[in-house]
Amino acid sequence: MAAMGDNPYLPSLDRCLDGEFQLLSWETVYKGLLRLPSGSGELALKHFFEDKRTIDLLTEILSPFRAPTAETRAYFDTQTSAIHITPKPNGRYDISEIKEDSLWLSKEVGIEEIAGLRIAILEYQARPATWLLQGSADKDVLGMNILAGSQSANSLLRNSNFPEVAGSVWLSGETFNSVQTRRLRLLEVYLSERQYLSTCADFIIFRTLYPGPFKDKDVDSWGIRLSPNGSSWFEDAGVRITNNWRSRHVASTGGQYWVLDAIAALELRIRNIGKSSGWLQEEDTAIDVEFAWCQFQLTDILHILYMILNLTMSDSTLTRSDVFRTWFKFMGDYGFFEQFELPYAQLHALYFPPIQCLISIVSLAMLKLPLALVTIQDISASTSAADSADNAPYFLNEAVISFANEVLMTAGGDLSYNAGLAVFGWGILMQTARGHADESKESREVRQSERAVDSFDASQHSDNDSNEGSSGLRRPSPNRRSSAGSDISQQTTYLEGVMDVIRQTPVDEDPITFLARVSVDQLHVFDMITKLSVNFCTIFGSENFGAPGLKMRLLLLELIRASLEWLDYQPDVVHATLATLQGSDNYWNNLACTPAFDDGAPTTVFQEDQFFMQRIFEVARSRYPYESLPFLKICRTLASCRSSLDRSVGCEPLQPRLSRMETFTCLLPEELVSYRLHGDADSIYLELTSPLSMFDDTQATKRSKHMFSSRNFPTSTNSTTSDSFELGEGTTGRTLTEGRPHVVLWRHDYSVLRYIGRILQRAVQDDALRDLQGAESTREIVIEIVGLIAAMLASVSYGQIHDWRQNYAGEMAGSLLDETSDGLRSHDDIVSLIFSIFEAELHRSRSASNSAESNQLLLHCIQFTHALLALLPGRVWPFLSRSGLLGLDGYESRLAAVVAATEITSANYEFLIGSLRLYEALVEDALNHIVSRKEHQSAPTRYTSTEQDSLGTGINEVTMKKIIHGFERLMIDVLDSCRNWRFEFPEQRLEINTRICLLFDKTLSFCFSIDDNLDISHKLTSCLAPAANYLLDVFFPKEASDLPIQPLLNLLVEALSNSNDIMIANRFYRERVMQTEAAVRLITTLVRVNQHLDMPSSRLEKQIFKATPVLARLYAADSGTRLPIIELLEAVVKHASGSSGQNHSLLGHMGQGTAKRFLDMLSVLDQPLENINLSMYVWRLLSVIVGHRQQWLAIYLLTGSTPRDSLQDRDRATTSSMQHVRPMLKIAMERFSNFDTILPEEATSILDFLTQAADFWPWVVDEILKDSNIIKVFAEFLSSLRPLLASEDQKAHESYPHKLQMASQIVSICAMGVHRSSETGDTTFANKLRPSLTYLMDCGVAVPAYNVSLHSNLRRNFESRFTSCTLMNFKRTNLSRSSLGKGFYYDMAIAEKILAYDSAWAGRGDGGFREEFERANVNLSIVEGQVNLLHSWKTLVTQLSTTLNEDQKFHETLARIIRDCLQSNLDNNLPQAIFERLCQSRADLAFALMQRIVDTTPRSAEAQSILKPAWTTLRSISPDLGLGLTVSDATYSRTLLKILYLALQAHMPSSETAASGTPKFKESPSTMENTQVVLEILSVVVAKGFKSLTTLLHEDATKVSPSDYALINAILRSGLGIPGIERHPEQLVAQFTDNHTARYACTLLSWSDQLTIGDDPVYGELSMIFLLELSVVPVLAEAMAVGGILTGISTATLMQYFRRPGGIGPFNEPTTMYGIWYRNLLPLALNLLGAIGAPIVAEVSAFINQFRGQLSRSSNSFDTKPPSPSDPVAGYITLGMASEVHSLALIREILETFREAGPSAGIVAANVRELSWDRFQVKEDIENWLQRRRTLRECILATNEKEEMWSRQMPLSAVDGAENRLEEKVVAEMSAALSILGDAES
Repeated sequence: MAAMGDNPYLPSLDRCLDGEFQLLSWETVYKGLLRLPSGSGELALKHFFEDKRTIDLLTEILSPFRAPTAETRAYFDTQTSAIHITPKPNGRYDISEIKEDSLWLSKEVGIEEIAGLRIAILEYQARPATWLLQGSADKDVLGMNILAGSQSANSLLRNSNFPEVAGSVWLSGETFNSVQTRRLRLLEVYLSERQYLSTCADFIIFRTLYPGPFKDKDVDSWGIRLSPNGSSWFEDAGVRITNNWRSRHVASTGGQYWVLDAIAALELRIRNIGKSSGWLQEEDTAIDVEFAWCQFQLTDILHILYMILNLTMSDSTLTRSDVFRTWFKFMGDYGFFEQFELPYAQLHALYFPPIQCLISIVSLAMLKLPLALVTIQDISASTSAADSADNAPYFLNEAVISFANEVLMTAGGDLSYNAGLAVFGWGILMQTARGHADESKESREVRQSERAVDSFDASQHSDNDSNEGSSGLRRPSPNRRSSAGSDISQQTTYLEGVMDVIRQTPVDEDPITFLARVSVDQLHVFDMITKLSVNFCTIFGSENFGAPGLKMRLLLLELIRASLEWLDYQPDVVHATLATLQGSDNYWNNLACTPAFDDGAPTTVFQEDQFFMQRIFEVARSRYPYESLPFLKICRTLASCRSSLDRSVGCEPLQPRLSRMETFTCLLPEELVSYRLHGDADSIYLELTSPLSMFDDTQATKRSKHMFSSRNFPTSTNSTTSDSFELGEGTTGRTLTEGRPHVVLWRHDYSVLRYIGRILQRAVQDDALRDLQGAESTREIVIEIVGLIAAMLASVSYGQIHDWRQNYAGEMAGSLLDETSDGLRSHDDIVSLIFSIFEAELHRSRSASNSAESNQLLLHCIQFTHALLALLPGRVWPFLSRSGLLGLDGYESRLAAVVAATEITSANYEFLIGSLRLYEALVEDALNHIVSRKEHQSAPTRYTSTEQDSLGTGINEVTMKKIIHGFERLMIDVLDSCRNWRFEFPEQRLEINTRICLLFDKTLSFCFSIDDNLDISHKLTSCLAPAANYLLDVFFPKEASDLPIQPLLNLLVEALSNSNDIMIANRFYRERVMQTEAAVRLITTLVRVNQHLDMPSSRLEKQIFKATPVLARLYAADSGTRLPIIELLEAVVKHASGSSGQNHSLLGHMGQGTAKRFLDMLSVLDQPLENINLSMYVWRLLSVIVGHRQQWLAIYLLTGSTPRDSLQDRDRATTSSMQHVRPMLKIAMERFSNFDTILPEEATSILDFLTQAADFWPWVVDEILKDSNIIKVFAEFLSSLRPLLASEDQKAHESYPHKLQMASQIVSICAMGVHRSSETGDTTFANKLRPSLTYLMDCGVAVPAYNVSLHSNLRRNFESRFTSCTLMNFKRTNLSRSSLGKGFYYDMAIAEKILAYDSAWAGRGDGGFREEFERANVNLSIVEGQVNLLHSWKTLVTQLSTTLNEDQKFHETLARIIRDCLQSNLDNNLPQAIFERLCQSRADLAFALMQRIVDTTPRSAEAQSILKPAWTTLRSISPDLGLGLTVSDATYSRTLLKILYLALQAHMPSSETAASGTPKFKESPSTMENTQVVLEILSVVVAKGFKSLTTLLHEDATKVSPSDYALINAILRSGLGIPGIERHPEQLVAQFTDNHTARYACTLLSWSDQLTIGDDPVYGELSMIFLLELSVVPVLAEAMAVGGILTGISTATLMQYFRRPGGIGPFNEPTTMYGIWYRNLLPLALNLLGAIGAPIVAEVSAFINQFRGQLSRSSNSFDTKPPSPSDPVAGYITLGMASEVHSLALIREILETFREAGPSAGIVAANVRELSWDRFQVKEDIENWLQRRRTLRECILATNEKEEMWSRQMPLSAVDGAENRLEEKVVAEMSAALSILGDAES
């Protein structure tokens, strides 16, 4: 025995128990097989079925698990020993408990220990799901009880084979973990594995035996991908199983067939039913275990019968003798299961009907009628055909025939209903054999007579008819073989011997006659065929798309065909034939017919069988219209098959057959017809001597009960009927009946289609549809006619996508409608006629006697409307707008009335479903032709096949909106109320709910998922806008109500009650899953729309949060609904976190227990089926939980424990039983560490989770940094990145966005890691990361690869081709998450639906708009990835610049990145609307990095290299700064200005160099170039910029901020301070003079009192700063003086503050004014005096002296008076005060110097006024303060943040005794002032 390894069936135990690997249960395998070929889980299933153990189990399906032996026990002990798995204290599992459970189960059920181990592991792994479905706390289910309404939660959530377990659904932790409960679960898992193992075997064997009629190059008939050898893995598995069966049985049992073992297994199961299982006999649950045991046996019987049937039907040889005998012995022993008692009555009704049906069909299949009949024919003359071997065909074994005959005769005598088919088939075989035997005997007797009497002619002998019976069987005339010249043996033939055996049967009559009579007359075999076909075969095998039912119906059809050799055309035969052809399929089922099985459908076989067509169809055709209903029903049935209209099959299509009728059969009214008779008494022929009408016009006015009945009476020519509907003179016919009135078959050519059109018209005109006595047959005919036309139209319209009919659909439909309309009067057409019938029937009163027929007519009319919509929508929409169906005219909706009056009463909702289907088709039609109807506006003709007619271009959109809205209102009422209706067919309720939810979801999705326009009435899908708005009004009512959402939540709760039905014939599994999925998706869409519209959290979200326990249990109940549930939870959590209202806690609503188990289930991700989509959505949900205010649940999923758990000591037993949840953080890191094994889509989801977690929880970053594996993967991935080349193929382009997205997420995580490590001063991670950043450094800030030509050409070509729409109409919104790739930006699914009508969409090859859309999406995906990467890189490099700020080499890299950012922005020629934020992001990055460089090495070469690219980039935006601030990217312009300022700073001399004055500036080519750049900057940015900025401020103050002026001032200061600028005075003067810069500054100063910000004249200060900076340059100061700068300043309103009597000081408001005085005004005066000298002395003295109040205040500012209530700041000293006196002292000194010099200085001394400032007082006060330093220190007051900072800093020098930097500055200013004042005094 091989050791366990990492194989898919049973991997190593530690991986399974640690949660790393989830075992595939057979239930999961089966449901995975059902979802094939969707691709989800196919790879896992492939590996599973390639495992030898899997194939061995399926091979031994009758007894899959071996009994335990010493060898198996030793193997078990080895595999569970410590060497393979080590017990872990307080771990996730207790290995001793697992081993104990395994051994107990092995002993209890008698299976090998390893099998028990696998089941124990399955039970262990399923505990979270089991707990969710069976065990909970009261708090966890509070929401469920609310949602369940009046129903008990306990009754809804039963999910166990054991009623006792299910009855105690809410189990405590102790009960859940008890030994008894655990053992019950083990038995449940064991039985489930056995049942689903058999189900999988059925599934695989059927698809292996019936692989389907076709394969293409890539997939088989079932859609599974083919391997290189031409077969699929699925097919290979089935072949291996069947080959094993054959080889093993041949080798071990002497050639017996597998069916023999299967029959023995059946007998064993039947015996097991009557005895105890022996399990858990000592427990209280023994009765429940026995119930499950019995149920398992019955289910297994079904599986075995099903496999026997498939194997028997698929075998191309006659049944072997041993198999045949064994089967019928089994049947005889148990009486064909006619009477069989079960210990549990409730199981009888559920299981025995399908068992009995299968027994009947298997018994028939054993006969192999077609092969047996061929065998009889082949051996008819043989005398030595007998073969008694077991493996010989059964019909060659007389003993077997005798035995079977005895069994079947006994069953017939006992009137065994289940044996009816076999009895009838056996009778046919015996009658056929007798015919051949009698023929052989007759031939032998003839030859003997010829030898005795040569004179007798052989023709004188008559056939021996003595064996004819009363059963209705007739004997055909066998083909005689000539005996001339033959002298065969005189021995009797084999068949004669068989007949001799049969005749010995002890019955009172002929045995064969007995078989026929009993089967036909007493067992009613044709009724049995009908019931089986309708009630069993059709619904059987839904998991295989109904193919098994088709095979069974073909078997029954073979029986009917064989009977037609002996039976005439009769009603029972016709009804049975119709049943086998159609089953219970209806119009809608036929539309969804799977093409793979259409070629093998009974209808196809029937049409291709000429014998069948002659005996049934042609006979019915010849009896028309005397017997109308059979022919019309047959035609309608055949019309539902595609081959009925297909010219490529081997039979004539139906429509030509109906157009060319050669016979007309009717009753002959003798008194109205003139004819002559011909022929003899045996055969009378008639010839008309006058025309005969084909209608009974004379009786029409009387409304005769015979009118248009199934027995029609034509009339003579004195009627008003057109000549086209009459039998002309000379028409011949023959009578078919004796007596009068005659039934005559006339030879007449006419069209049935024209004829039935006239029948409909006459029925409407004569009101023959009214509920009058005797008129029912007319209604039936009308019903069938409408149904026939609908079926033929549907075959054309909805079958056209499969074959050649795509080109001829319009032509065929037009031909059909034209021909049926040709016979109508008054220019009517068939469409209007049927619409009239429909409308009249809608308004007709109903009674219990006619409601069924009326509903059937309405149903066929709705089907006709549905079929016509696909061909002529222009006729359907207007009719519905006029019809009373929806009540659009203000009256009651007739649809609602019909449903309320008849369908609710009958519990059959066919008309409602038909209307719902029509609603669905109308929505599809509206969407499919949104664009096409606007592009084509030509008027349609009647029934032509032009493209415009099929589009319905004349339809009014308002009409469409009303109709769709009308349907929707009705369906909302249906959805709300149908849960209280009674349903005869449960599948109808499932279909109604599913289709309504899907339609509502489609309506909302199409309206909100494309086009960013929030007004959906102006979107491309505006036809759905009223319906979508109404849905929002209903589900988001203004008043709080539970009613709108309650029906949807009820569907979710209902799904839990149906989660464990595994009946083999269960056709509702898919339907239930689809209903649940549709409801969940609708709720998800509603939540997303609510979020999309920025609506607040509604009642809907609150109810969903209450329903989260239900959602968690649904997730556990069935894997088919997991993905939509994840999407719903993601949507609702995301919306709740973004809402301004109270945040809902997911953990709080779920309850801690439910949340734990739910997260435990999430932790398995896509296992065991490896569903990549599910894995991605799980990671997305986890990302949302972590990043959207779900803190407690986030902690739990990240750490595996809640905060409460971490504070409590856990019980060890509880830990081992209930498991720890694996931390999702650990899982994510482990999974991504194996990067090569996961798809890029999943990798991005994992990285998103890690990014969100790291962003919100800093400790997560620490955990990531500790994991060396994932850090290594990060580094390797970043190192592997390469630029995408344009020459690379499309596949490379499609994969590149995912690489960029992953790189972006990795870089974000690395950025957080660098930041986290830098907090501790550790640069290790940053240094390790640097070598991997080559791609980012080279391409991180590069221009995105936006394909301008692709997008511009696409837009131009598209809007040229489709003039009624634009590309933006197909742009995806944020309603749903878009995936990178072909569907990223433009919604391809919607575009395909809307634009596929135009050949330009698909194009030739790959050259259409579809391919262009995909290329555009891929290109935009790449751009998205590059943008995201830029943002992440920006964060990382910013962090690195901080961490590695001392690394000079890294500064070179930073400078290069800055230059690349600026260059990329300069090169950006992309659409501004898309990329303006990208340019801003680059600029922000460049600014941040420039700050780091300037702060660290401000005058490095790297920093200086930025000036030119910075200026070039800024200059490219706009030549005018004002204009640059008016555009949308004004922020971008400001950022570039900041970068420019920092670049200028790098060229300024250091403070030490400026102070020392050395070295001297040396001009070089590079410095000259920089100087020119600076001059250009001063000209454009400063001179012109200040002018344009001031002008813009005057025009619109909102577009300018004070920071803009501050930035210009800073650039001016920096530019003027750069060495070499002083050498270009002429340029400077010209630049500022030409732009009148000083005048604009004065103007700004004059406005500043009106442009205050919070009463602060900030613009006044900025203008003064600007003037001050200009005055630093002498030539500029001179120019300013010449321009009258002081006069301009003095006239400003702000100067009035300084003229006030007390002036303004540092403590007066606004404080800015004092700053203007001492920081700007006084230094400006000094600069002017220094630059100009004597010429401006008088003006300066006059300018300063005009502010006498300010000078007076300054004189007394150093007064030492103490503070008082009236002057609380008296006695305080500020730095501004000290600076003020220093400046005034300098000004006074300069003025005095010039005044004393007088004429020698070129001035008039009298013109220089003495400064009105008391210098003596100031000098005295300063001396006083400086002498009292301690007092001075205490009185120094900081007036701003900068001064506050200086007050806390140490002084630069300790010489003067200052204790802080502020004091040092104040003392320095005061000392300087004192020095000047002292010098002046001396």
